[in-house]
Amino acid sequence: MRKVVVNSTPLIVLCGIGRLDILRSVYHDIFIPVAVYREVTAVEDSACIQIKKRADGFM
Repeated sequence: MRKVVVNSTPLIVLCGIGRLDILRSVYHDIFIPVAVYREVTAVEDSACIQIKKRADGFM
């Protein structure tokens, strides 16, 4: 199965349109580096909330 390491841009964009699930449908293993996780969760916005809820499946 496909693996990917994501940076902040796709996370923010996909969260912004409510389609973070696209990553899971395309990739089996999704890795978010710690620095990227900190960057996208630094501000308590909708992207931050979505990523925190799904962090177990992505890291």
